[in-house]
Parts: sequence; C-alpha cells; structure tokens
Amino acid sequence: MDFFTSLLKAYENAEAEGWVDDASKGTILLPIYHTSLKSNGKNIISVVLNNKGQFIKADYMEREKTVVFPVTSNSVARSGKNPAPHPLVDKFGYYVSEMNQDQYNVYHDQLESWRSACRDEQVKNYLTLIQTFILQPEFVSQICQSLYGKSYTREGLKVTYTGIESKEKTTDLSTCFLEFSIDNFIGNRTVSVTNYQELHQDFISYVESNQEDKIICNISGRKEALATKHRGLIGNAKLISVSNNNETYKGRFRERDDVFTVGNQTSEKIHLMAKYLLENSQTHVWLGGAQQMINWFSDDIANDSQIDVTRSTERDVFSWNNMLPDVYEVEASAFSVTQTNRDINQSFIHGQKKFSDASTYYVAILNKTNDGRIALKYFRHLQVSELLQHLENWQSNYSWISRKQDDSLVLKTPSLNDMILAAYGTDRDRYLELDNDSFRSDQYQQLVTALLDGHLVPSHLVKKLESNLKYRQRYPKNWYQIQQVALAVLHKQNGEEFTPMLDHENSERSYLFGRLLAIYELIETQRYVVDRRSQDRITNAERYWTAYTGQPAKMMMLLENKMKPYEEFLKLNHPDIWHKLEKERAEILQLLAPASSTKEFIDALNYRFIFGYYAEKEFYYTSKTNIESEE
Repeated sequence: MDFFTSLLKAYENAEAEGWVDDASKGTILLPIYHTSLKSNGKNIISVVLNNKGQFIKADYMEREKTVVFPVTSNSVARSGKNPAPHPLVDKFGYYVSEMNQDQYNVYHDQLESWRSACRDEQVKNYLTLIQTFILQPEFVSQICQSLYGKSYTREGLKVTYTGIESKEKTTDLSTCFLEFSIDNFIGNRTVSVTNYQELHQDFISYVESNQEDKIICNISGRKEALATKHRGLIGNAKLISVSNNNETYKGRFRERDDVFTVGNQTSEKIHLMAKYLLENSQTHVWLGGAQQMINWFSDDIANDSQIDVTRSTERDVFSWNNMLPDVYEVEASAFSVTQTNRDINQSFIHGQKKFSDASTYYVAILNKTNDGRIALKYFRHLQVSELLQHLENWQSNYSWISRKQDDSLVLKTPSLNDMILAAYGTDRDRYLELDNDSFRSDQYQQLVTALLDGHLVPSHLVKKLESNLKYRQRYPKNWYQIQQVALAVLHKQNGEEFTPMLDHENSERSYLFGRLLAIYELIETQRYVVDRRSQDRITNAERYWTAYTGQPAKMMMLLENKMKPYEEFLKLNHPDIWHKLEKERAEILQLLAPASSTKEFIDALNYRFIFGYYAEKEFYYTSKTNIESEE
C-alpha cells in the first residue's frame, strides 16, 4: 500500500471508529474542510453571546487551547495581497468594512450563502445569531470594552488602552481571530464553533453539494471533485503540489491535472491524517533539520501504546551485588511473538499495548524541502510481528549494561540520538552537542531506516565510534556516555560477542592490552582511595590513553615505570589490593607473551581493547563488592 492510500485508509478507519472531530481523544483529528488554531494567549478572542444573539462578553482565549473552524479550498492555504476569508471564524479585520471592503463583502456573501443553504434548522439559527451580531455597528465597541474597559481609544482596529502599572499600550486586533460561543444554545450547554459537530457536518454537506465536474481520483478510485488546490501540511508546505511551470508536464501531458488527479475529499483526508500524526506527540518524532517522522498502527492510530523506536530503552536485569555470570549463562530462547511482545512492551511501550499482533505498522519520514513543498524521504509498512522481531534484534545487538543511581544494573539500548552524539558530537562540558543539524538529520534517518528494515547500524557510524574510543581526553565530561554507547554498538561485531564478564582465556592482543590498561588505572586510583586523595585526579592511564592505543608495546613500558611508586605504596599499606591486581597483571602478561615475538605486537589496538579494559574493571569492583559484603 502506498503512502497516500495508507493515510486515506487510516483516516477512514478513524472515521468509522468515531475518532474524527472528537476532542476527548486528545489531539483532534479534524473533519474535512476544517482547520485548527492553537491559542498563544493573545491571538484568539472568544466571543460569547446569549441564545438571543446578544453580546455577553469577550476575552482572550487561554494559552494552549485549540479552536476548530470551517475553511474553503481558497482560504485554507491563503497567501498574497488579497487572501480569501474563512466562512465563519477569521481574523478580526475580515469583519470590519473599513479595513478592506472587498474582503468584508466576500466574507459576508460567503457566510450568507452557507446560512441560507443550511439543511439543519438549528445550525441555521446558530449562524443567524452570529451573523446578526457581527452586522451590528456597535459589535466592535462591545468586544473592545469587554477586553479593555471603557477607557480605551480606537483607530480602526488599533486599540490604545491603559495597561498594568497605568502604562498606556497599543495593540492591533486586526490579526486576532474571533471564535464564537452561544450560551444555553442546546439546553444548558454553551455551544462554540469548535465543539458544535452538527455545524461541522452541515458545512461539509454544503461544500460537497456545490461540487461539480467529478473525476476519478487516482488514490481512492472514487468519483470526486478535482482538487485544484491542496492544503499546507507544515505551514504552507504541501505533500501534494502542482507546478505552475508548464515545462514540467508539456510533451507528456496536455494539462497539469493530467499528471495525477486527486479528489478534493481524498486530498482533505490525506492531509488531515498527516496533520494529526505530526501534531500528536505519540505519533511524531523530530529527526533534526526539516525532517519529521510519523508512525502509526492500523488498529492504534493514536499510538496509545506509546511505542517510540528512536528512544533509549532499559530492562532491569539484576542488582549490582549479584554475580555477572548469572545473567549471561541463561540461554536465550528462540523468538516467538508472545515472548517478544512481553519484552518489547517493557522496553518500548510505557502504556498498555493497544495494537494486535496481526496489525500493520506504518512509518514515514517527511522532509520540508522549501516553504512550499514537502518530500517523502522514506515510507514502510510492516506487520507488527516483523516490527517486534526487528526491535528485539536491535535490542539484542545494541544493548549493554549500565549502572543506575541506586547501583542496580540495567540492560540499556542507547537511543538513536545517543548513538549519533557519541559518534559525531563534541564535548561541551555538560552535554555532547552536534551543531550540523542537517548532518544529524541524515544520520537519524539512516539509523531509523536500518532499525525498521532489520539492518545493522551503518558501518561509518561503527567506525567513528571505534575511532572515538582512542581519544578519551576529547571527552573530559562525557567519556562515560561515549564508552557506554560504543560498548552497546560494538559488542557484536565480526562474528564475535563480548559481555561485561572478564574472559580469562581470551588471548586476543587488543583485549589483553585493554585489560592491562585497566590494571594500570586501578593501581593508581586505588592508591588515591587508600590515601584519601582526590579521586578526580587524572591518572597516567588516562593521560597516555591515545598514545597507548596507538603504540601499546612502547607505552606499556612507560606505564610500568610510572606505576612503581603506586605499587610500593599499595604493597605497604594495602597488600590485599596489591596482590589482587598483581595476580591479574601476571595473568595478562603470560597470555601476551606468545604475541610479543610477532611483528603485529607493536601495531595499534583495535576496538576490542575497550572490552578488555571494561571487563577488567568490572571484575575488580564486582569481586571487591562481594568480598566486602561477605565480611
């Protein structure tokens, strides 16, 4: 199923389930031929009338509230010197003839045409009350007086009034939208343009009753009026746009509409579905730059399951005081949807699972290429069972143990953003940052598509992480993050698999040199711990980190000499620590001995060194903790 058809089907499924025009669902999925506007506290004026059409009050709508109102194909993406008016709710300037007589005439002619064609008498009465009010000469004064009191002056819609601390202020009301409510209109209920669903349905019927020249829509396959204009999705940027340059189609088609015919109703449903997905935080992820990702399930359009494949995940596995081998000696069972769903629910879904295993998952990446056009960069649909398999594989391939504040350990899968920053970010004290937004956006897209398509992390990101591991001093504040992401991404490479457990039988040169580097660091840091010196002091292992990974044999001799004062101190003051570390060093040197006679012995280390380094430190601290707990 193509992207447009998927959006159309999603909208129509939501329509059948009663999701359309239902504000109780959270983010509202708009009815066709309508739009919405969110209040910033100063851009919408709420006008309340009684059920006789008499003015009660006007006030600025509180921030974050959203209004819904009808639009026409000309007004929904209006621009230019003489933009078309909306049918009912619009900017204040359209209601006042002195601002623009032509726009004023069009507005009222349009409203009267709809009102007179109303099939629902109650809706017709609603429109009549509003129309009668805005045609009164004093309606502007009533609104201004309600907003600012009696002490104001007005020139057109520029109002000067006395504000807080008796300071005189001037504001231009011409760009403020007027939204109408009628008190006690249906029983005791106050009915606004936003919540009056019968009003919305009547406008839809009115629009479609005036549509002629039906064509076969290339997307829906139904007879519909041809959509000659399409609404903007991000600002005025459109998913479907028509070029005004005839060279784009001449020679192949006679008219531009021959290229691709889309029905007006279908266009509305496609764009409104996409708008809903972009505005709902659970179905939308910003990928950096001008790229946006939307995703939904065939039976969980709102993504109430809150699945987000771009987010980091954690799974509790054991306490810090438990033995590490217990975790990894458990043989992983074969994949099945039932078992995997449980893991995925814990890791990727924070709410209750809403989608079925037989449903379809849809994901698209949209890129705003300019102010008028949006490009579809990526679109996939896959069965939920396939999605869960890909997520499970991703977790399995790219998870590593991380310590939480309470000293418990979790298996953590770094987020896609964590991967990008660890590979390409710059250490700016508090955070890793990446200034090139376009580059970040491209990397995000590559990682998202790799995850969803069941592929591995791109090789260039893997190589960059390998390189970064050798430059520890570039990341004075964020080294732990670099290390953790690299361990998660690199622990399954080239047919090997590393775990946090120390492998006493691994004789690979880089792994052993990594273990040895950890021993040098531990000797020095334990001397500081015993002597109660600052543990923030940079060790020689850290200082010579880059040189050691480039020339391990040479730097090993240098560090051996630098360790002697620390060794002597530990021998005298804490022999148990000294014997433990010396035993480990002797084992490492014994395993390194066969390689010392080869020419590769002096070569730079590969990424395996970090697993030897990490495992050696974990072995020391875990064993130390267990000994202390026994005592």
